[in-house]
Amino acid sequence: MNKFLVIFFLLFNVNCNYANQELDRIAAIVNKDVITFKDLSDGVNKALLFFQKNSIQAPEIDVIEKKVLDELIEQKIIEGYAEDWNIKVTEEDINSLIENIIKTNQISLDEFKSNLEVQGSSFEELVESLKYEIILKKVKNREISSKLNISDYEIKKYREKMAKIKPDIYDLSHILIKFSSEPTAEEKNQKRKLANEIFKKLDTEEFEKLAYEFSDAPDANQGGSLGKLKKNEMPEIFIEQIDIIGDTQYSTPFESNNGIHIIKINNIESYNESKNSAQKIKKYFLKQIVLKTNEVIAEDDVIKKLERYKNEIESGAEFSVIAKKYSDDFSAINGGEIGWISEGIDSAIDEQLSIIDKNEVSNPFQTDLGWHIIQYTDIRFDNIAEENIDNKIKLELINERTELLYQDWFASLKSESFIEIRE
Repeated sequence: MNKFLVIFFLLFNVNCNYANQELDRIAAIVNKDVITFKDLSDGVNKALLFFQKNSIQAPEIDVIEKKVLDELIEQKIIEGYAEDWNIKVTEEDINSLIENIIKTNQISLDEFKSNLEVQGSSFEELVESLKYEIILKKVKNREISSKLNISDYEIKKYREKMAKIKPDIYDLSHILIKFSSEPTAEEKNQKRKLANEIFKKLDTEEFEKLAYEFSDAPDANQGGSLGKLKKNEMPEIFIEQIDIIGDTQYSTPFESNNGIHIIKINNIESYNESKNSAQKIKKYFLKQIVLKTNEVIAEDDVIKKLERYKNEIESGAEFSVIAKKYSDDFSAINGGEIGWISEGIDSAIDEQLSIIDKNEVSNPFQTDLGWHIIQYTDIRFDNIAEENIDNKIKLELINERTELLYQDWFASLKSESFIEIRE
């Protein structure tokens, strides 16, 4: 072999090995975990790629490095905390999140993976990123969100504020009996007659079925669904009819230049209570006792304790007394009362509510918060649209406060952690 090639080959291997050793060096130690220079380098490269793709001037490299290192340290601390408290990410968690992403973007899984490759990423990298996001959310929920109590008064005041600045959203369906490009008077009369016949059929037949059968609009195959629209996204003639319809569900047939229309208001999402559609939802007045597992307390021990509490309650002990004494949940101070909750909030709770009767105590079951036993003492039916708005407001307020409180909570956790940053 040529001497020059041999020397070049040797130098190339030495340089590669040196580069690999540099990347494998430890940049920081966080409790029992390490951050390598490769981790740091990968994070910096991703940040630079973000600035490049969005045509943003990147900050100085040392600013980016510090930001990335801080984020990696936070991730190690949170992952360590989750491990200590047995907070895990399930395959179901990942699949559910990916399905939501795919559904929102209206693409297939293969298309989604291809898009990631085009962007210089991979599906595996995305899954790792999602795992941390889920862990972080579960940690925030355990330590902060689950302990927040949003009052009905706060929800009401927030609703009043938003009613002044947020537009109503209408879920509409539509039937169009279309005119030809140059309709005769006779054709118009025939179309009007057909529209009136369809309108009469609405007394006995579903709007979606009639739209599929008679509508000439492109959305006929979807039962005439126009989706959710604000008034500024609708034709003026539709706005006029919506204002006329009021509390009724259907418009009478009305004409435009291209045909005769019937519209249906499926639902109104509004911060103004008087405008929400009157669909009912079942609610339960709920009490619970929650126990949480950790590195000291095993699941079997927790389940046995909850079974003992259930037996005590069924033998005459007050649920509220047991909850105040033993529950790890924020509701313990109120004797385990968490107030009125709706069907659909949590599948595990829904399952138990479908099994037990009023005043009966459930068997132990698990959610993200821990292991529970529950009891409901009353049932009522509320307007589902108002319920959805209230839940949305409650979630917004909880998320807002969680983010504010998280900074202080994490700062405290970080101060108790061992962190060594190496040059």
